[in-house]
Amino acid sequence: MQICLIKFETDENFRTRDVEKLRGYIANTFKEEIMVHNHISTFEFNYKMPKIQYKLIDKKLAIFGIEQGAEFIKNNCINVKEIDIEGKIIKNFRTQIIIDNKEFEVADELFSYKFITPWLALNQNNYLKFKKGEFDLNKQIQNNILSNFKDLGIKVNKKIIAKGDFKPIKIIMKDTELIGFKGDFVCNVKIPDYMGIGKRKSIGYGTVISN
Repeated sequence: MQICLIKFETDENFRTRDVEKLRGYIANTFKEEIMVHNHISTFEFNYKMPKIQYKLIDKKLAIFGIEQGAEFIKNNCINVKEIDIEGKIIKNFRTQIIIDNKEFEVADELFSYKFITPWLALNQNNYLKFKKGEFDLNKQIQNNILSNFKDLGIKVNKKIIAKGDFKPIKIIMKDTELIGFKGDFVCNVKIPDYMGIGKRKSIGYGTVISN
């Protein structure tokens, strides 16, 4: 599959909350393109895997695209000359772009990955199970990866295997405290670097790279 990563290199370091500001700015710039914001209408949201994802990589803002999303950002976002982050206009940045074709498939060998941003694995229901020690995070990451395949229209004919070492961390999102996870895992899936897994991957959560 085609992937594209555009990284905005500046002397300034950014925070996790700035990723959503980047998304808002790009969404406002390209209002007619559903992929940049995933809003089908005012009251309807596209819950499938976002093909354009906003990232924080090494404290720098970035945009990651998959397939049609990659095509769109390489033709449009590469031309962005300024970024508005909560009223602060940033102009003096260097735009780094990586375009590649990467496999996303179940294989017959294991690969090692790590999360570079917190993985949001829990919802209200499985949070209670996790607190009781009854929730299998290895099973959850298998399900999250399978969801990515389904959302991208890729059929899976082999069982997904995954096992990891995860540490819970507290996250504050819009005055709400959540539990995320950092750590490493191995699985039998070739995953493109910077693809998101789990909840809120459109704003950079659950971003993985090969380890």
